Amino acid sequence: MVLNALAPFRQTAMEYLATNRSSIKIDFSGNCYNIYIPDEDSPDGNWVSTLKFQDIDNLVFASCSCPDGDCCVHLMTAYLAAYDTNGWLPVHYKFELSFWKELFFKLFLDGISLEYEGDRRYSLISKDISLEITALSTESFATWLPLLHEIKEPVIRNTKTFLQSSLYRIAKCLFFFNEAGACLEISENPQGYPTCFTLQWEGINFSCEILNLSLLEEVFPKINFGQTDLVFHKNSCSVSSVRVAPEEARVYFTIDHREKIIDSYPITHIGSIGYVAKKRLVFLPPQEASISIYAISLLNEELRHQLLSLLCYESKERPIRYSIHFLRDSSLSFTAYLDYPGDLENGYLIYPNYCYVSEKGLLAISGLLTSQISFIVKADQVEDFLNTQGALIREPGFEIFTDRVPEGQLTYNITEQGKLLFHYDTGDPTTMDIRYGSWTYYSSQGFFQHRQANLAIQDGLIIEENDIPDFIMKHEVGLRTIPGFFAPTPTLKNLILEVYKEPKGSGLVLKPVFQGLEHDNCRLFGTFLYRENHGFNLLPTPLHALASLPSRIAPEEVPEFITRYANDDRLVFTDSQISPPDSLELIILSITRPHPSSPLHLELELKTNLGTLPLGNVLQALKNRKTFMFSKAGFLNLQYCLFQFLKQFLSAHKCVIANNSVIATVTDIFKLDALAPLSLHQNVKASKECLDFFSQLKASCLPPIPNNLFSTDHQLRPYQNSGLLWLWFLYNHRLSGLLCDEMGLGKTHQATALLDIVFQSSDAQERPKFLVVCPTSVLPHWEHTLTTHLPNVSIFSFHGPNKPETLPPCDIIITSYGTLRQNYEKFYKPSFTVCVFDEIHMAKNKSSQIHKILCRLDAQMKLGLTGTPVENNLLEFKGLLDIILPNYLPSDALFKKLFIKKNSATESEDEIIPSQDLLLKLTRPFILRRTKKHVLPELPDKVESIIPCTLSPEQKKLYLATLQRERSQIAELESPNESNINYLHVFALLNHLKQICNHPAIFFKNPDKYKEHQSGKWNSFVRLLNDSLASGYKVVVFSQYIHMIRIITLYLEEMGIKYASIQGKSLNRKEEIELFTKDPECRVFVGSLLAAGTGINLTAGNVVIMYDRWWNPAKENQALDRVHRIGQKNTVFIYKLMTEDTLEERIHYLIEKKIRLLDQVVSTQDTNILHMLNREDLITILSYKDERTITDHDESSMSNEETLIE
Repeated sequence: MVLNALAPFRQTAMEYLATNRSSIKIDFSGNCYNIYIPDEDSPDGNWVSTLKFQDIDNLVFASCSCPDGDCCVHLMTAYLAAYDTNGWLPVHYKFELSFWKELFFKLFLDGISLEYEGDRRYSLISKDISLEITALSTESFATWLPLLHEIKEPVIRNTKTFLQSSLYRIAKCLFFFNEAGACLEISENPQGYPTCFTLQWEGINFSCEILNLSLLEEVFPKINFGQTDLVFHKNSCSVSSVRVAPEEARVYFTIDHREKIIDSYPITHIGSIGYVAKKRLVFLPPQEASISIYAISLLNEELRHQLLSLLCYESKERPIRYSIHFLRDSSLSFTAYLDYPGDLENGYLIYPNYCYVSEKGLLAISGLLTSQISFIVKADQVEDFLNTQGALIREPGFEIFTDRVPEGQLTYNITEQGKLLFHYDTGDPTTMDIRYGSWTYYSSQGFFQHRQANLAIQDGLIIEENDIPDFIMKHEVGLRTIPGFFAPTPTLKNLILEVYKEPKGSGLVLKPVFQGLEHDNCRLFGTFLYRENHGFNLLPTPLHALASLPSRIAPEEVPEFITRYANDDRLVFTDSQISPPDSLELIILSITRPHPSSPLHLELELKTNLGTLPLGNVLQALKNRKTFMFSKAGFLNLQYCLFQFLKQFLSAHKCVIANNSVIATVTDIFKLDALAPLSLHQNVKASKECLDFFSQLKASCLPPIPNNLFSTDHQLRPYQNSGLLWLWFLYNHRLSGLLCDEMGLGKTHQATALLDIVFQSSDAQERPKFLVVCPTSVLPHWEHTLTTHLPNVSIFSFHGPNKPETLPPCDIIITSYGTLRQNYEKFYKPSFTVCVFDEIHMAKNKSSQIHKILCRLDAQMKLGLTGTPVENNLLEFKGLLDIILPNYLPSDALFKKLFIKKNSATESEDEIIPSQDLLLKLTRPFILRRTKKHVLPELPDKVESIIPCTLSPEQKKLYLATLQRERSQIAELESPNESNINYLHVFALLNHLKQICNHPAIFFKNPDKYKEHQSGKWNSFVRLLNDSLASGYKVVVFSQYIHMIRIITLYLEEMGIKYASIQGKSLNRKEEIELFTKDPECRVFVGSLLAAGTGINLTAGNVVIMYDRWWNPAKENQALDRVHRIGQKNTVFIYKLMTEDTLEERIHYLIEKKIRLLDQVVSTQDTNILHMLNREDLITILSYKDERTITDHDESSMSNEETLIE
């Protein structure tokens, strides 16, 4: 019962109510209340108590906005305030019986509403009622308006919807006016009936006339005549027929208001009310009433006195006593009595402070625990019972104590469950102690609470096993006062943890082995050793990490635990099934192939250094969604790549678990072999054809190609012939690949040879169709090569302004990337036999249109040619593989997770993680790369030199002035908010500084007047050029600036030196190359780094001068390989000009330190310096003659800087 919980606050609430009732605001809707209790501690000035009643005055819900919420003095105050001032009825029920509710409910049901008449006046007129409400002031009108227009009027009209209507709110407001002291004035009509009613309060005037006698008989008896101006003998009431219903906690009685009726009065009966006209006298009939026993104290003094006198009420409180004893299960039994045990067998307890005995009447009592005379508190409920009711227990030997301890000595023990328990030893073996949570009962002493805030160590304190180490560290001083808690230092030699499988379940159990203490019963509690009968010791510091490991490893933590501790000598894995293997291998037991073109059916077993396991066991575990398994082959983490790939066989229904077999395509076999080497069992069951086929797959090669398959002698070098065998293997197995030989090793030649043998080996009736896509600059080269080596095929160059509307019916179509991008829809319809993508790295960006077009082309084989499969990062490399092998590699997100990681502190650059070897194995069958160093030992050496230059005085002045002018851009680099940095302006500044370093004339964009300016680099270049020409060499000069090339060619013309030149828009590329190659008088070639960097042969030259450095060293290498390639007979001397104490020196340093040359198929460098520069790099580059030297520490920090440009 809600009221029972609030009973302790009754006296305080009544005292507050006696002086503060007028300041309490009450509102209700139906039987629900919001009552506002003023309180200075409330942020809003009031605590809001919400109450709900049932059956007139039965409180069923109570909640307060104060911190105590469900049980506080505000709720009891609100409960008492909900009764009227006479204490008889809750105001909501009094309203329900009132004249106001009856009158306005009648209007509501009749569908009548108030109408605004103007001048702050509302009225309504019906056949039964004439009513008017007027606001006497603007202020009262403003207060009145919300009652009328607060919410929309309900459409359906019944008892429930009445609560939502404006008429309900008006009736309630007038009711509260009447309760607050407003007098309802009643006057008679000409017939002598009291039909006219008026009331005025707080600026509101109410007047009403009831026109229907039947309606008057309904509403007139509802009037509270004590609040009217009628003559009413309210002080002459008497109480009789008093009856107590203790089970309801109510008193029933009769109230008679009438004096003796004078016979000469002409009484008119209006309903149940007698009325004497003109004398305005009212006679009330006897009234049957009842009241809650709890509300008796709220009655007016006379009524309360009459009622209690008839109840034989004893107002002096008598204490309730209890006989208490323990049951076998430690439950407590209570029986209440007044004077002696059993004297309440025929009585009733009315909680919280009444007792009713038929022979004695209603008694006031104290110390009542519940309304039950006899009750049992279960053992698991005793703690809560003592916390809430314990203070009421006064029986000797059962009292509660919260501020003292029992007699005895505090001691401790460790339970079997590993808990640390503190308790008192009283020294009396007969003393019984029973624990009830935070309480302990000691016989003949009482209940003692042992969780006091001011005592860290106390009786009954229980410390859970996992909390014991922290508890000891925190309370060491107090624990030293407990005898035997700490022990002398033990003779522990070493600590080892033995790891076992759980007897039941999939977790692990760690069992400590204490070497040197074999005879002691020892246990570990974190970093503390406990020896039975000795006490606790802190372990040596080197053992702390090991001792802190949990005693049980949950199944979900097993993979990480084993991975981390498998190689730790301090942990002994007692079973090979929980030891991770050092190696994984898939053993092929049998190979079958239903059809020559169908996948292989492989029966497999998993072999490790620990044992073997049928593959079906692994597949079944994967099917059951296990994340790991203990097996004869050791501990298998099923999250590893191999098992995740095997999972795909399950989802694709490409396995037979019962037969330990999978159905594997060629690419499946490559993947399996990369993840776990595939080996043949010595007794493998397979046909010779299957074994040969498997051997070819393992070697990624086919037998030599018969010469009759070639239409001409391609004159392949040995390494090129090996490459062709690899390409032929890919073609025969309908695979694709990347030929990534270093520039100058004849990738075009090998691809042409492949097209030749594909054409020659094809059925004459189904001629193959080839597509070659290449940069525009090498289109003529491809045309020449294909025409020369494939004389019997038809070739069409789909390029230029005169292209046909549709693709012509020819054997080979050659086009450029730009043309393909503009006419891609024409290329989607045909199905090509082989597509060759020369310089495929041009489509490395997966978001580019050309990448998407190449992916969509339909081809049996796609062959990509590139000397730089990785320019910037691994995702670009994956982009190339996605073109030739769609869906072979995992998604971008998983690919990054497996093969790329960012430095966690700065995310400065991509770094290959240890699974690099896995990526190489996965891609090796589809990528072939050879370098000149390995396959062309006869190729002359390449000697590179850095030529330092100095700034001229004019250059120094320009350089410093430019830095000064752009100091705001440089200052932004120091800003903590990176979004404030305008990198476009910063890189424009870098470009200006490079131009100044080259020659002031190109900075001023006036190359024809270069002689009017001085450049230290130009002077070094002229000396180097003249020395090289004097030695009889042909010289190749590269620059990235057109104006610089103009200056160089002007100088050559002035000096009478014949030269050839190619720039971005050069249309006579072929003629210029032939001029430099064949004309002995043409001594110099001058080219733009990008325009002359691909598709040409410059082996006639053997001195290369890089006038300025390109941001991307891969582009530099492409240009250099135009000279250092097959056909070069002389040592190639490469000179790179670098201006000291400028950004050129800084950039050279960064390039050398941050970028690794491409020396394997997969590399991790980002070779575009624009993608490498971070904030500190830019500040370093833009500093001039900085006296700091870049130390090894600075170099290390560079690699961890955050990359600013992505």
